[in-house]
Amino acid sequence: MKPRSSGICVLVLLVGPGLLHAADAPQQTTTLAPVTVHASDTHVTETPAVTVHIDRAQLGRQNVTTSADALRFAPNLQVRARYIGDPNAIISGRNAGTLQSARSLVYSNGLLLSNLMTNGWDGAPRWGMVTPEEIGAVDVLYGPYSALYPGNSIGTTVLIHTRLPQRLTAGASVQFMRQDFRDAYGAGGHYEGRHAAASLGNRQGRWSWLLTLDRLDNHGQPMQYATARAGGDADAAVSVEGATADRNPGGTPRLVYGANSIEHTVQTQAKLKLGVDLTDHVAALFTLGWWHDDAEDRTRSFLRDGAGQPVTAGAISAGGTIWTLPASGLAPTASEDTHRLYGVELNGHLANAWRWTAVASHYEFARALARSADLPPPAGSLGGAGSIADNGGSGWDTLDLRSSGPLGDTHMLYAGLHGDRYVLDSRVHAAGDWRGSADGPLTSAFAGRTQTRAAYLQDVWSFAPEWALTVGARWEQWRAYGGLRTDAATTLRYADRQRSDLSPKAALEWDFAPDWQLRLAYGKAVRYPTVAELFQGSISANAIVGNDPNLRPERDNSLDLTLKRQLDRGHWRISLFQDRIADALYTQTDITVTPTVTSVQNIDLTRIRGIEGELALTDLWTPGLDLTASLALNDAKTLRDRRYPAAEDKWFPRIPRLRASLFVDYRFGTGWDASLGIRRSGRQYGALDNSDFVDTYGAVSAFTVADAKLRWRFAPQWTASLGVDNLTNARYWVYHPYAGRTWVGEVRWDL
Repeated sequence: MKPRSSGICVLVLLVGPGLLHAADAPQQTTTLAPVTVHASDTHVTETPAVTVHIDRAQLGRQNVTTSADALRFAPNLQVRARYIGDPNAIISGRNAGTLQSARSLVYSNGLLLSNLMTNGWDGAPRWGMVTPEEIGAVDVLYGPYSALYPGNSIGTTVLIHTRLPQRLTAGASVQFMRQDFRDAYGAGGHYEGRHAAASLGNRQGRWSWLLTLDRLDNHGQPMQYATARAGGDADAAVSVEGATADRNPGGTPRLVYGANSIEHTVQTQAKLKLGVDLTDHVAALFTLGWWHDDAEDRTRSFLRDGAGQPVTAGAISAGGTIWTLPASGLAPTASEDTHRLYGVELNGHLANAWRWTAVASHYEFARALARSADLPPPAGSLGGAGSIADNGGSGWDTLDLRSSGPLGDTHMLYAGLHGDRYVLDSRVHAAGDWRGSADGPLTSAFAGRTQTRAAYLQDVWSFAPEWALTVGARWEQWRAYGGLRTDAATTLRYADRQRSDLSPKAALEWDFAPDWQLRLAYGKAVRYPTVAELFQGSISANAIVGNDPNLRPERDNSLDLTLKRQLDRGHWRISLFQDRIADALYTQTDITVTPTVTSVQNIDLTRIRGIEGELALTDLWTPGLDLTASLALNDAKTLRDRRYPAAEDKWFPRIPRLRASLFVDYRFGTGWDASLGIRRSGRQYGALDNSDFVDTYGAVSAFTVADAKLRWRFAPQWTASLGVDNLTNARYWVYHPYAGRTWVGEVRWDL
C-alpha cells in the first residue's frame, strides 16, 4: 500500500471522519484530586492492533450515566443500551451484531466482567460492577491480533482502568433523568429516573484505597409490545377500541394491543479497592464488588371495552376481525439479582526490567431470580400462579499469570498462562404466588460447565530502526462437561467434550517516515461454544432437542492493514480489515430436516470486510475546540450455510453497512464546556435471509442520533451540567424500541 499525500488522506477522513478521542488540551477539569490510574495491565495493550484510548477528561465531556456509555463514540462500535440502566447492553463491533455477546471481552483491572456463560441478548458484560465514578481510562482493542487474549477477542476487547488516590479524595454527584418517549401504539409518555454516586479514598504510606457507592433508580420505556393472532370464538368476542393494525418486519399483518416489559429498575453498587505496596518491587490490589438489582416489568393494555374497562385476554373484535389475546401476553414479570465480585492482583518488576502479574477473580450470581405471572392484570399484578427461574450459583473463575520483558536489545517477549471455568445452573419451578417462593414442582432445568486452559508466547522483534515484527501463538485446551437437561419427569445428561487449538498471530510494522506508520496484522482466533449454547434446550420423547451439544467452535482468520499519521495536534487513521469466520454460532432454522429445527447452529462460512477511518484533532481553529470523528463501511455476508441456504449471499444480521460518528467539544469562557455528538448507523437486517423490510417493532433500524451537553464549573469543586440524548427524539428499533429524547441534569462536587 503506497502512502498518498497527507492532504489527500486528511481530506478523505474529513469527508467520512473517524471518532476516537481527542488528545488532551488545557482545560477546566472536574476530576477528583490527583489519582493514579491503576494500569498494571497497561503492557497488555501493547498489541499489534487498532487501539482506541478514552481518557477520563473525554468521559466528562459526554453524557455518561453507566460505564457502558464510555464506548458511545468509539469507532465502528455500538453498545445496545436501550435505556439508562439496561442490564443487557451488548457490544456490537466490526464483526459482531447485538446478539453475539461472546465475541467481546470486558476487563476491569484484569478482572473479567464478560458473561461468557451465554451468547445472546442476556450475555452483556456486567457493566454495573464498574461505575463511571471510578473509571480512569478505557482502552479498546479491535480484533484477535494479540496472543494475550482468548478467542472471544474475535471482536472487541475493552480494558477499563480504574483509579487509586494519591491523597485524601472524595466526590459525589446527583443526576436526574427524564425521557420523552413516543410510539405509534399508545405507550408514549414521560419516564423518569435518578442516579446518585459517591466516592471516598486516600493513600497513607504503602496503602491506598477507594470506596465507591452508586444507586440508580430509573423507569424505562416499553421494551416489547403484545400482539394478537387473527381468529377465535366470534360469539364470545368483545368489541374493543384502542388496538393498532400493524405489520411485523416481514410484512405480515398483526394487531398490537398492549405494551409490556415497562421496566422499573433499582440498581445499587458498592465496591472497595485496596492497594498495598508489599515491597519496593511488588504491589497488590484487592477488589470486592457487590451489585444488586430489583426490577419490575409492568404491562399496559391499550384496549377498552364499551364500558371503558381494560381488556387483557380472550377473544376480541377489532377492525372488523376476530382476534385472540393469549392469557400470558400482558402477564407482568420481575427479577431480583445480587452479584458479587472478588479479585486479587499481584504485580511487580525485576531488576532486569522484566514485569510480572498474577490476577485471580471470582464472579458469582449469588441471587438470580426471574419471576413470571401466568395471568395479566389486574389478577396477575396482585400475585397468583406463575413460575420462577433461578440461576443462583452460576458464575465464573479466572486465573492469569503473565510476564514480559526484553531479550537483548531488539526483542520484547510476552508469556503467560490462563485458566477459567464457567458454571451455569438454571432451574424453573412453578409457584403458587409468582411474587413469593418457588413452592411448586420443578418444571425444567439445565446446567453445565466449560473450562479453558491456555498458554501463550509473543515476541516483538525490532529488527531495524523503522521495522518491527510481532509473532505469537496461543494454545488453548477447552472442555465442556457436566451438561444436563431436566423436565418434570426426565433428566438426560450430555457427554463430556474436549479439544485443543493453536491460534497463531503475526504483524509487521513499518515507520516509513516521521509520524507515519503502516501495519499489516494477521490473527487466528477460536471462540468456543458457551454453556447455554451447548446445553440449553428441551426434552421430547426422552430425547434432547432444540440444541446441539456437538457444536463446533467459531474459527476466525482476521486481517488488518492500518495506515496512521500522527499530527501536531492529533492523528488520523485508515484501516482495511477482513474476517473469515468458519462455523459461526447463530440461532437459525435447519430446513434440511423434517420437521425443521430452530436452535443455535453452526453457519458454514461468513465474511466481514470493511474500511474504517478516524480523526482526532485538538484546538481546531481556536483554542479549546476539539473534534473527533469516524466512518466505517462494513460488508458482512453469509457465504455458505448448508442448513439454511436462503441466508447465502445475504447481509449478516445486525451489522450495519455504515457506522459514523462526530463529536465536537468546545471549552469557552471561564468554566464553561459544550459538546455535540452525532451517531449514524446505516441499513441492517435482523433476519439471516434479509426478509425483514418494515421498520417497526421487531426490526433493526438505521438511525441518526444527536447528543449534547453543557457543563458549568460555577464554583470551586462544584460543577453543574445539562445533557440530552437523542436530541431529535428519533424513533428507532433494535427489535425493542430505543429510548426517546432523554434529558440528564447533574450536580457534582469534588474535593
